[in-house]
Amino acid sequence: MMSIASTLHENIPLIEVADGVLLDVIAADPQARTLILVRLSDRVAIIAPGGFDALLARLRKLGHLPHVVEE
Repeated sequence: MMSIASTLHENIPLIEVADGVLLDVIAADPQARTLILVRLSDRVAIIAPGGFDALLARLRKLGHLPHVVEE
């Protein structure tokens, strides 16, 4: 399991990762993939409306410990 830092933004439903490979890994998961609306870059993607909590739970289940930014 990779231990690369990732950040989820709650009020702006984005996921930002330190390395694009991690976003590839997350997007390869069938459950997580349905929660990613669009990829903005190799390290940033927009989360589907209402999908923040589900993606956070899924990332934790997969062993990722994202930093949540509440702005």
